[in-house]
Amino acid sequence: MKRTTFATRAALVALLGFALTACGSTAQESAVVVAPTEQSVLADSKEGSAGESSNSYGLPDCTGQDSGSCSYAGFNPAVDGFSFENWGGAGNLGATDLIAMFGRKKVCASGTGNECVLYPAAQQWADQVNESMAGGHCEGMAVTSELIHGGYLAPSDFDPAAKTTFDLAQDNPVVSGTIEYWFATQNVEPVQRAYQAFQQKEPTQIAAELALGLQSGAGYTLGIYSPDGGHAVTPIAVTNEGDLIAIHVYDNNYPGTVQRIMIDPRSEQWSYGAGSTNPQAPTNGWEGGIGTIELTPMASRLQTPFPAPFTDKKGGGKTSQIMLTSPDPDARLGVLLTIDGKVYDTRDASVVLPAGVNIRSTVGSSPVLLGNWMSMTINRDKVGPFAAEIARQGDETSPIPVTMSIDDPTSPRVTLRAIDDDQGAIVFDVARDGALDLKVAAATSAAVNVANGLNGANFPLPGGVNMRVLPFDNGVAEIGFFDEDDRLIGKFPLSDESESGSVTEIQAEFQPGEDGEQGYFEVTEQEVAPEEVDEAELAWLKELNEAGEAYEGNNNSGDDNGSDTGGSDDNDKVAEEEE
Repeated sequence: MKRTTFATRAALVALLGFALTACGSTAQESAVVVAPTEQSVLADSKEGSAGESSNSYGLPDCTGQDSGSCSYAGFNPAVDGFSFENWGGAGNLGATDLIAMFGRKKVCASGTGNECVLYPAAQQWADQVNESMAGGHCEGMAVTSELIHGGYLAPSDFDPAAKTTFDLAQDNPVVSGTIEYWFATQNVEPVQRAYQAFQQKEPTQIAAELALGLQSGAGYTLGIYSPDGGHAVTPIAVTNEGDLIAIHVYDNNYPGTVQRIMIDPRSEQWSYGAGSTNPQAPTNGWEGGIGTIELTPMASRLQTPFPAPFTDKKGGGKTSQIMLTSPDPDARLGVLLTIDGKVYDTRDASVVLPAGVNIRSTVGSSPVLLGNWMSMTINRDKVGPFAAEIARQGDETSPIPVTMSIDDPTSPRVTLRAIDDDQGAIVFDVARDGALDLKVAAATSAAVNVANGLNGANFPLPGGVNMRVLPFDNGVAEIGFFDEDDRLIGKFPLSDESESGSVTEIQAEFQPGEDGEQGYFEVTEQEVAPEEVDEAELAWLKELNEAGEAYEGNNNSGDDNGSDTGGSDDNDKVAEEEE
């Protein structure tokens, strides 16, 4: 298999009006500097052959032009892109994919060779990532097509008869499975740190970085954000178009075509009229400035094994991660984040978040470009207690299914599934020490999974009952049920070990007490069966990721997240009321 190294961005490079410096390893280090200029930084490009659609720009033609005046990586969407559109529908991420990403020890509680019994937290994480694909697979398509173009993969790896990416079919399970694998990588820490660093750059700085990377053989995906969500495309060229900068892209919502994201250097604003070659076409909200456009270096995805966000670290981690998804592809969701009494509406792509908070929404968008999920990382050294409330986009009020989870280094993974009827709040209230209060409106139908070590416990949440999950204490997480007056009405200690020594699924249904007494839980338990592991696929993915180890400039900058310290007396209520 041919491999083209995703090269480092070293040294100072001048690209006509650009003064470029290499990115540092953290967000605090110097960024690319753009020299002031009245004209766009890249000379006008010629146009080569167009894509297959009349709504396609032509390919850039850099013949006879200086490499600093026209940057084009040779990617042709009608050859190197997929012939099928981005699609919605739940994914099929499983044990094989998780082992490839995180390593067997982090995801398999037992099993060797072609078998794996997933830890409950790993299973819950995979289930939610699969659910997030309901809104589209654009991130996975953007990554996979770039990996093939860069020589890390070949079309024949998927179909012996395929000569180009365009020859591959969506219904080929190897094709769809690979796309889903790379889609999931946007949820792991090295990739998150990489794109978060670019969220601090101006659009012209991103264009400069991209132009340099295209010349040196680096690969990227490009993320853009609007009030309706986010979308990932494959950037293939940077040119000047009059007074504007054009980033030419393969957008997997428009197969076989070249699209353009336009940047105005004077205002530092970008705009995208998706599917149109008319520069004056409506953008439908796809426009913005700093913080709404980002690059993700391909090298950040080739660093397995990744740190597992769901690993039971017992206080050794640094961040809390919240994921909000819906199996409804038309759901448009966000979070109202409250820190120190101030509310940050993450539905607004331009909102300025406090230090230590990063969000990403919906980089999976189907052709309608609407958002049905988001993820948020919170540095617990920089952020103390916080609350996250599910919020809808737009005016829709009909009931929709939602799933919100939190991975915190001091506590078990908690996943809430509910029907949001827009009549009451669904809130995660997180204390400094990681204790979690789940507050659900009385009329809301909800169920909660708590994953601790070998045990995954499912709790139907009765109307008018809230739930508190305390941090680990010698491997045991105390779970309390509280009524609307915040009175403890039941408790359930969940150990990280099971009586059988095997992964166990627990159903715990709360039965209210009488005459003011605490209630109890009716419990049923079932051992979890092993999942089959595709060892051939594992070997293939391992070979691919080993090839990426040659890359020396990972540039995965982002927050220098610290460890969570401190505690909260307000969240010892379960322990205090045990007697």
